[in-house]
Amino acid sequence: MSSLEYLWPFIMFLLIVTPGVDTADRPEPDIPTHVNFLRSALRGRERVLSCADDPNVCVDRERNPWGGSTCCFRKLCKDTSRDSNNCGACGRTCGYGSVCCDGNCVDIHNDPRHCGSCFQECPGQGRCSFAMCDYSG
Repeated sequence: MSSLEYLWPFIMFLLIVTPGVDTADRPEPDIPTHVNFLRSALRGRERVLSCADDPNVCVDRERNPWGGSTCCFRKLCKDTSRDSNNCGACGRTCGYGSVCCDGNCVDIHNDPRHCGSCFQECPGQGRCSFAMCDYSG
């Protein structure tokens, strides 16, 4: 194998993760380049709305069509009902292993009302272990 073949994973990593580059001030283009496409595919398609010029844009229903509970944090509107780094309020982070479900930090590995994902209830009096209902391993 040539040495170039060993470098491909490293090159792809550099294209996807660019540390030290703040992209919050630059919107992604409408037609994604291959780099933006890979970034979007890896993190999921996020809805981004800048609030750098006006923090009130996040709560204004006319300019923020996505609705929900939002706040302005580090120049971007954040969804406080689903964002684990801004759960329930701007800057309120969920602990390790917890997920933000409707503005509350939830342990989806052990909570029978949120077993494996938000609002996935275990039937009856079932227990949740390792994000599975009635797991007996």
